[in-house]
Amino acid sequence: MIAPYVGYLAAILGTVCWIPQAWKAWASRDTSGLSLPSNLMFLATVSLWLAYGVMVGDWPLIMANICAVTAVLVIVTAKLKFG
Repeated sequence: MIAPYVGYLAAILGTVCWIPQAWKAWASRDTSGLSLPSNLMFLATVSLWLAYGVMVGDWPLIMANICAVTAVLVIVTAKLKFG
């Protein structure tokens, strides 16, 4: 019975850690310290986890990876836009 709560906690913590990076990249327009290839690989990873979560109907995975895809898309967009 505790497993879903562990999943949701992991989803929240794993997602929240990307929000400050996305915010800073967009607000400062300084992405010089960010690796585009690394962030693109991570975007692919969380996109695949999202697809897997949808396929198996795992809501913690789905929620976490919707948020992660969004945050990493902001980072990648900032990197492409601001260099």
